[in-house]
Amino acid sequence: MKAALLLLLSMAMNLPVCAAERFLLAADNQVIEVDRSGKVTEILKHPGHGGIYDAWRLPDGGFAYSHRGGLAVFDANKKLLMEHSAVRGDKGSEANSCAVLDGGLRFALMDSGASQIRTVDRRGTVVAETPLPDLSNEPMHFRYRTIREIPGANAFWVCQYGRKTILKIEANTGRVLQSISLEPLLASTPSVKKAFAVTQSGDGSLYVSTSTGCQLLHVDGDGKKLACWTTQDLAVSCRYLLGMQRLGNGNLLVACGDYHLKNPGEGSDLLVEIDGSGRVVWRLQRDQLVDQIEGAVEKSTGMEEMRITNVHAYDSDHLDECLNVRR
Repeated sequence: MKAALLLLLSMAMNLPVCAAERFLLAADNQVIEVDRSGKVTEILKHPGHGGIYDAWRLPDGGFAYSHRGGLAVFDANKKLLMEHSAVRGDKGSEANSCAVLDGGLRFALMDSGASQIRTVDRRGTVVAETPLPDLSNEPMHFRYRTIREIPGANAFWVCQYGRKTILKIEANTGRVLQSISLEPLLASTPSVKKAFAVTQSGDGSLYVSTSTGCQLLHVDGDGKKLACWTTQDLAVSCRYLLGMQRLGNGNLLVACGDYHLKNPGEGSDLLVEIDGSGRVVWRLQRDQLVDQIEGAVEKSTGMEEMRITNVHAYDSDHLDECLNVRR
C-alpha cells in the first residue's frame, strides 16, 4: 500500500521513480550505504583507513574512496583491488578527495601534501599529474578539500579550504582558469568559514558549502551570488555543511557533519535534501543510524558521532548508470 502511494505521488509530481534508491555515505573510518528510510544496507570498513572524506559506488558494483592515506578501490564483494598512496610533502601527507573518471576506468586523487591531483588507472598506474597552487606555507589540513570533474571541460573544480576560494583548474597543466573568492559572498558570522565542497548544476551554476560557518552558497558561472543560506535559514541542526550532490529532480543533497559535538541536539541532521528555494524536503537523522552502525566516540564528551562527510546517490538496481548523476 505504501509503495503504491509513493508511486502515485511520484507520478503526480512528475518525479522519477527510483525502485532502489541508495545513498553512499563517507563516514570517517567506514563507508555506509542506506536507503531513504534510513535502513543501513551495506557497510565497508577496511583496517587502517581513516579520514574517509569522499566515497563513490562504481558501475560494476564496487566502491572507491579517498582516505587520509590515499585512494582505495574495491570490487562488489568489498575485496580491495587497488591502493594508491598519498605522497609525503614538507609537512606530511594527506589525501582529501577523489573523482571517478571514465565510468570507473580512472580515478583522480586530491593530494594536499603534494599540492597535486594525480590520475591513476585501475592498476594504480599514474597516467596524469595536475599541479595545484603551492600552499606549503599553510597547515596541511587547511590546504585543499574537494575536487569535482567538470564534464566536457578537461578541468576540475577545486576547493581551497582555508583560503575560502574555489578554483577551476585545467587538467594536466594545472592552469587556473577561474578563481572565485567566497568571503565577499557569504553572510557575516562570528565563526570562521572554510570552503569544503563544490558541485556544478546543469546550467553551469555552482553550489558551495563552507563546513565551519555552516553556509550554503549558490553562484552563477561567473561567480555572482544567486543565494546564500545558513543552517538557521534552512532549519538544519548540524555542526558542519559538507559534501553535496545534485539529484535528478534538481534538488541538492547535502551531508551534515556531526563532528565534535558538544551536545546531542546540535547534530541531529546527517543528510538533507534541499529544493531550489532553500526548503528542506527530506532529512536523515542521527537517531535513525545510531543503533545500526558503530560510530566514532568523541573523547572530550564520550558521545558517539556518525561523522558523515560526503554522499553519493544512485539506483542500486541500475549501478551501470550510477555515475550519470550531476555531482
